[in-house]
Amino acid sequence: MDVKATGVIKHGGKWFQSGDAIKKIKKEDGERLIFLGVAKELIVEAPQPEKEVEEPVEEKEEKKKGK
Repeated sequence: MDVKATGVIKHGGKWFQSGDAIKKIKKEDGERLIFLGVAKELIVEAPQPEKEVEEPVEEKEEKKKGK
């Protein structure tokens, strides 16, 4: 589980400041930090594939005519 510190946290012998990501911790530890109000779950969304930009109809027709 990944969480983001919302306050100063000492976890696993390391200090984390507000805004720091604490990655790959046990789910129970993450849930405890969230319950204590010193962290929020860090959800990283997978990047979306870029959509192919389609040409306007007029440009397609001009290309067909050879202009």
